[in-house]
Amino acid sequence: MSGAVRIEVEADPTPLVLSLARVLRESAAVPELRDLLTGLTGKVALRSGLDSQAATLVFADGGVDVHHGVDLGLEAIPLVPFSEYALAATPDPLASAVATLLSPPLPAWRDAASSFWAANQGSKGFPERLRVVCQTEEQEVHFGEGSRAYEVHGPADALAAAFSGRGDSFLFALATGVTVVGSVGQLSTMCGAHWKVRFGG
Repeated sequence: MSGAVRIEVEADPTPLVLSLARVLRESAAVPELRDLLTGLTGKVALRSGLDSQAATLVFADGGVDVHHGVDLGLEAIPLVPFSEYALAATPDPLASAVATLLSPPLPAWRDAASSFWAANQGSKGFPERLRVVCQTEEQEVHFGEGSRAYEVHGPADALAAAFSGRGDSFLFALATGVTVVGSVGQLSTMCGAHWKVRFGG
């Protein structure tokens, strides 16, 4: 694969802009989605179904710029509430392509957990040791050292989603089959770590 795809955000991006850019970077790492992204030209505006946030995606010259708000002349397409980034039905071919780009495949749960650890280890309050147990594969991985580990258990897809920044919060993962073993304070830290991945990617 040749050089990185250009995915740029404005100087002071909103949370929606940051998380959309992260998802687009994930798609750019998948060959067929990379080809789709680099071949697009035009603008699509998206509006959150949960709050007042909106963003415009500008595709040009093989890359994309993401900024907040709705550009003049565009009608924002609603994002479906409580999904990751599903779009409301639209006949627009460009918007349909964007919908595909905003639904990249989940990474392997081990890879997602490893990236999550790498992004957060050493951060204030973050566990010194993390134990991740995949219930569907009856496998586990460990990160870090320490006498006591913070534990995250769950099905493969739920773990992959939680550790790769999907969902509005790490708490969302608890409703999808993920369970944790640790203190309330550590759970709060895990929420912050999830947001770091979600908005920093």
